[in-house]
Amino acid sequence: MGQPVKLSDALVMEARIAGEAMQRSIAGQVEFWASLGKQMELILTGGQIANLIQRTSMADLLARLDDVDSPAGRARLQDYLKTHEFPRYWAHPEQAHMFIREEADGTKTVGRFEGREWVVTE
Repeated sequence: MGQPVKLSDALVMEARIAGEAMQRSIAGQVEFWASLGKQMELILTGGQIANLIQRTSMADLLARLDDVDSPAGRARLQDYLKTHEFPRYWAHPEQAHMFIREEADGTKTVGRFEGREWVVTE
């Protein structure tokens, strides 16, 4: 059962515009964004989220999320991952929602995150 929630006019307008492009209702778009936020909190630390918010405007963040599953978005993610220390994580090419974890010594494991913990699945 839904609950009434007060939202800013600006957020409702952004949700209307983005929702129309994605064929979602305003409520559906806000729920989609909330779902993304929940997922981000599972994999990012509070400091990483704060840093992301400080460096990126909401419009920039929404634009990046819109194309994350495009060839340009995947290339940007790969470039970003190459710049970080080990362990590094890669999207599994054949299994949705799975990742490959690469250690500094070259060891690779397949798994996923449960909460903030890495769980090996193979």
